[in-house]
Amino acid sequence: MMQAISPRPQRLASRSLGYFLIPPLLGLTLLAVLLALGLTAYRARYSGRVYTGVSVAGIDLSEMTVEEAQAALSAALPYASTASLTLVDPATGTEWPFTPAQLGITVDTAATASAAFDVGRSGGPLRRLQDTFQSWYYGRTIAPIVVFDEAQLDRALAGLSGSVERSAVSASWQPTDGGAPAYTPAQIGRRIDRAYLRQQLLPPIRSGADARVELLVHDVYPAVYDSPQTTNQLARLYSEPVRFYFQEPLDDLDLSGVTLPSEELARWVRVEQVQTPDGHVEHRVQVDENAARNWLAQFGAQFYREPVNARYYFNDDTRQLVLVAPHVNGRELDVEATLQRLIAQLNSGNHAVPIILRDITPLAHSGATAAELGITELITETTTWFYGSSDARKHNIARAAANFYGIVVAPGEEFSFNRYLGSVSETDGYEVGLVIVGGRTLRGVGGGVCQVSTTLYQTAFWAGFPIVERWEHGYMVGYYNDGEGPGMDATVFSPLVDFRFINNTPYHLLIENYYNQEAESLTFKFYSTSMGRKVVKTEPVFENIVPPPEDDVWEYDAEIPAGTVQQYDYAAEGARVTVQRQVFNADGELIEEKAFVSNYIPWPNVYRYGDGVEPGDYSLVPEPE
Repeated sequence: MMQAISPRPQRLASRSLGYFLIPPLLGLTLLAVLLALGLTAYRARYSGRVYTGVSVAGIDLSEMTVEEAQAALSAALPYASTASLTLVDPATGTEWPFTPAQLGITVDTAATASAAFDVGRSGGPLRRLQDTFQSWYYGRTIAPIVVFDEAQLDRALAGLSGSVERSAVSASWQPTDGGAPAYTPAQIGRRIDRAYLRQQLLPPIRSGADARVELLVHDVYPAVYDSPQTTNQLARLYSEPVRFYFQEPLDDLDLSGVTLPSEELARWVRVEQVQTPDGHVEHRVQVDENAARNWLAQFGAQFYREPVNARYYFNDDTRQLVLVAPHVNGRELDVEATLQRLIAQLNSGNHAVPIILRDITPLAHSGATAAELGITELITETTTWFYGSSDARKHNIARAAANFYGIVVAPGEEFSFNRYLGSVSETDGYEVGLVIVGGRTLRGVGGGVCQVSTTLYQTAFWAGFPIVERWEHGYMVGYYNDGEGPGMDATVFSPLVDFRFINNTPYHLLIENYYNQEAESLTFKFYSTSMGRKVVKTEPVFENIVPPPEDDVWEYDAEIPAGTVQQYDYAAEGARVTVQRQVFNADGELIEEKAFVSNYIPWPNVYRYGDGVEPGDYSLVPEPE
C-alpha cells in the first residue's frame, strides 16, 4: 500500500526559524521592562517635586516642591517692584517713571511654579516621557507667567489724564429760557492707545530690563463738529417731538398719542464727516436707522392683527369648496416703509409721520380653490351619540359645534380647541346644564361642550394626527363609552384644559361637523388629501380596577320639581385605561406609536330630589330610557 507523504519536515524547518527569534524578543522585552521600572522609580523619587533640569529665568527649580519653587521665584524675581518703566509723552517730552507693579504688571509666581511642576506630567504618555527625558538630559527653561492688571493700568494712566488724555466734547445745543438753543463748540479729545502700550512693555518685562516707552496718543473726534449748517439742521430736528398718525382711522386702535420724544431722537443722531469729490469736507446729519428701526419694531405686536381664514364646506358632488364665511385680512406694521417716511420727514423738518401698515391675506382666502389648498377628499369621519341628554345639553352641543364648522388648519399648524371655542357663558348663547368639574357633576353653563371635544378628538385620532394635548374626564361617562369605548373621551375647560393636535401633512385640513337632533348624534368630518395612512387601535386595557361605591348619593336640589327624583350620574367603576395607537404610512412603515392613558375614579349613582321626597325613595326614580 502507498502511504501519504507527511509535511512534517517543513513544519520542523519553520519551527527552527522561530527558535532563532526567541532570544532577540526576550531581550527587547527585558529592556522594555527595565525602562518601565526605571521610569517608575524616577517618577516615584520626584513625587510632589519638580523634575531635574527645569528652570525659570535662570533659577534652577530641580527637586523643589511647588511651594518651595514659588518661594524661590518670589525671592529671585523682584523685577515687578524694583524695575523702572518710564512713560514718555512724545508731544511734550514729559516723563513719568513707574515700577511694573504700579502699571499692573506682576509675575504670577504660583502659576509659574505650577507650570514648572507640570513639565513631564501633562499631555499624553509619550509627551510626558519626552518632556521628562529632555528636562533631565538637556534641561528645560520655563518662561515666567506675566499678568496684566487692566484695572491697575487704568488707575496709573488716570494720573496722566490732565496732561495727556482729555475727553472729546461734541458741539451741542441746549434749550434756553429764550427758546433759542445755546451752542457749545466742539473739542477734539486725546486718548492713550493702551493696546499699543502693552505691546511695547512686553519686551522689557520678558528681559527684566528698565525701559523708556513712548506713548501712542490718538485724537478722539467728537460726534458733532462745528458747522453753522449742521447747527441749523439739528435745531430743526430737536425743535419738537415726532408725532405718528394713521392715514386711516382703525376701529380697534387708538394711538393718537404715540410720539417720539426729542430726547430719544437725539440718541439716534450723529454727524459724519464726508469728503466731497472736490476735496472739501462736509458735515452731514445722519439718523441711526438701526436704532430707529428697533424703536418702531416695539409697536409691531400692538399693531398686529392675525388674519382669519375663510370658512368652507366641501361639495362631495363637485369636489369643490363652497364659501361659508369670507376671510378677514390681518395687518402688520411695515417697519421699513415707516422708517423711510420718518427719515424723509425729519430731513424736511416735518415732524408728523404716517404709520404704514401692510395687509396680510391668509392663504385660505375667500377665493381659494380645493386644488390650491389640497382639500380634495374625505379622509375620515367620526360620530358620537348623546341619547337621553337634556334639552340644555343638546342645545349646548349644537352651539359649540357651530364654532368649528368650516375651519381650515394649515400644514404644520397646531389646532387648539379652546381657540375656536371662545368663551362659554349665557351671553354667548349657552344654557345651564350639567358639567363635570373636579370629578363631580354640577350645574353649570355649557354642559355638553365636551361632547364636541370628544368627537373631534376621536376624528383626529383616526386621522393619525399627532395629539399634543388631551385630558380624560374624572370618571367614565356613558355618553362617550358608546361607540369607541372607554379611554376615548376628551374634556376641555378653557383656558387651562385644552385639546390640541397638529396637522403634520403638506395639505390644508378642512373640518366639518353635523348635528343630528333626530338621531341624537354629532359627526365630524375631515377633508384633505389622503396620505395613505393606516391607524390601528388596540382594545382598551383596564388596570387598577376599583368597583363603584356601594352607597348611592342623594342630594337635595331646589330646582328639581317637588315630589320627583332625577338620576344625574350612573355608577361607574374606576380604572386606569390604556388605549394604544399605531400610525403607519402608505408604505406600511410605523411612523408613530403612542399610548393614551386615562385615569378614572370610581363613581356612584347620584340622585337629586326636590321638596317632599325622602332620600332613598327609589320608587320615585324614573326608569332609564
